[in-house]
Amino acid sequence: MRITFIGHASLLIEANGLRILSDPWWNGPCFGAQWWPYPLPYLQAIQNAPVDYVYISHGHHDHFHPPSLKLFWGAKVLVGAGSDLPVAIRDLGFDVIENDGRSETDLGQGVQCRIMGTYADDTLCVVSAGGETCINLNDSLHSAPEAVQQQFFRLLRQLYGRPDYVFCGYGTASHFPNCYVIPGKNPTATAAMRQAYFNRAWARIVHELAPRFGFPFGADVAFLDGELFWANEPVHNAERPTEAFDKRFGGSQDIRVLDIAPGFGIEGGVVFREAKRQPVMAKDIGDVYADAIKRVNRAAEVDLRTVEELREMLARNVSTGEAYFAKYEGDYRCLVEIKGASAGIRVTKSGRNLSVETTDGGDDQRRAYDLVYRVRASYLRQSLTSRYGHEVLFVGSGGIFEFPRVSTVARGVHLEVMDMVKPFEAPGPRRRPRRIGLLGRAKQLVKRVLGRSTTNLYDLERWTVFYSRYDDPDPFVS
Repeated sequence: MRITFIGHASLLIEANGLRILSDPWWNGPCFGAQWWPYPLPYLQAIQNAPVDYVYISHGHHDHFHPPSLKLFWGAKVLVGAGSDLPVAIRDLGFDVIENDGRSETDLGQGVQCRIMGTYADDTLCVVSAGGETCINLNDSLHSAPEAVQQQFFRLLRQLYGRPDYVFCGYGTASHFPNCYVIPGKNPTATAAMRQAYFNRAWARIVHELAPRFGFPFGADVAFLDGELFWANEPVHNAERPTEAFDKRFGGSQDIRVLDIAPGFGIEGGVVFREAKRQPVMAKDIGDVYADAIKRVNRAAEVDLRTVEELREMLARNVSTGEAYFAKYEGDYRCLVEIKGASAGIRVTKSGRNLSVETTDGGDDQRRAYDLVYRVRASYLRQSLTSRYGHEVLFVGSGGIFEFPRVSTVARGVHLEVMDMVKPFEAPGPRRRPRRIGLLGRAKQLVKRVLGRSTTNLYDLERWTVFYSRYDDPDPFVS
C-alpha cells in the first residue's frame, strides 16, 4: 500500500493498481471566501494517472467540495450510507457506492473498503490491501464525545487489530472561539488553548488505536479575512499534535507519529518522500494569496433595499420561533451589522416581546447594544434561506460577535442570535441553564466520577483567556 498526503484531508491510496482519493479540496475556497487551503496541496501525485475511487467523508465544504470533485469525472464516489450525500453527489453526475459499515465493500483487485458513520453526520474509512490497513478518521472522532470515541476504539480494534496507518484530524472546524471579540480577551492565547484541546484529543486517539504510524492531517486551512488573519499563526504554531503525543505517551508504545506536510509519502512502512510540517507564517500566506487577500477584503457597498430585505427575512424567522425566543430569561438589544452597509438590523427583546427593525448602526451607538454581530449580506442571506447555509457562519467563521461589555457574555445572548439567523425548527434547541444549583453541581460531580461527563466545547466563558491587569493593552471593561 502506497499513501501520499495531498493536503488538508486529502489522501491518495494506491494498492494493487487501484487509486483511491479522499476529500479533494483545492479548486477554490470554501465556506464562501472564508477558508483557503494552506499549505498548498501536492497535486503532482494525481496528475500521472486517473483516480478510480473518491471517498467523501461528510458534507462540510472542505471535504465535499464540488468544484474539486468535478475534476475527477469517471471516478466512482464512496460514501457512508444513510446521509444526504449520495443524492447530492449523484446530482453532480457521479456513480455512488454506499457502504453502511456492517461489511466491507470489495473495490476489486484485492482491495477492501469499510465506511462507518460516527458522530454528527461524519464517517471514517478503512482501506485494506496486501496485509496492510489504513484508517482515515478525518474529522470523525477528535471532536466527538469521549463515549463515542471509546465505542469506535473497541470496534476498530476488534475488526482490524493493530492498524498500520492512522490519519486523524485535529482542526477546530468552527467559528468558535476566534470569532468573538470581548474586552480584555487575549485572542492568541485563546486560540492556542482551544487548539491544544484538539491536539490532546488527537494524541489520545492515536494512543488508543496504537497504529504503526500516526499522522495528523485535516487542518491545512488559512483565513484571509482581515478580522481573522491574526489567527493563522497561533492556531497552527503554538503546539503540534505530535508534540502533545510525545509529552503524554512518548516512549510508552512502538508508535511513530510524524508531523507531515503535503507531498509526504509512505509505502510498506517505509517513507519514500519526506515532507515535514513547517511553522505557518503570516508573510508566507500573504505571498501565496496576495491577490485573493485583496479580493476577500474588498468591501462591496450594500444598499438600503438589501438591508431591508434581510430584515424582513430575519423578522419572519424570529416570528416563526417567537414562542421559543420569548422564553429567554431577560431582555437584550442586539445589532446585526451588515458589512458595507450604512444601516443595520436591530433585534430587541423586552419581556416576551421581540422586535426586528432597520437602524443606522453608527459607531457612537454600538455601546448601547448587548451584542453586535458583524456579517456579510450574502452569508446572512444564505444562512436564512437554506438548510445548511448557517455552516458558512458557524463552521466557516463567516461572522464576528462583538461584546461591548464583558458582563453580557454569561447571558448567552450570542446563542439566541445564532438560532435566529438560521431557519428555525420547532421546538428549538435545548437551552443550557445559566445558573446551576447544588443538585446540578452534584450531578456533574457524579458524572465525572463515573467517567460520563462531557466537555462543552462551546462554553464561551470557559474557553476565553483574558489578559491579566498587568499586560492588558486596553482597559478592561466590565
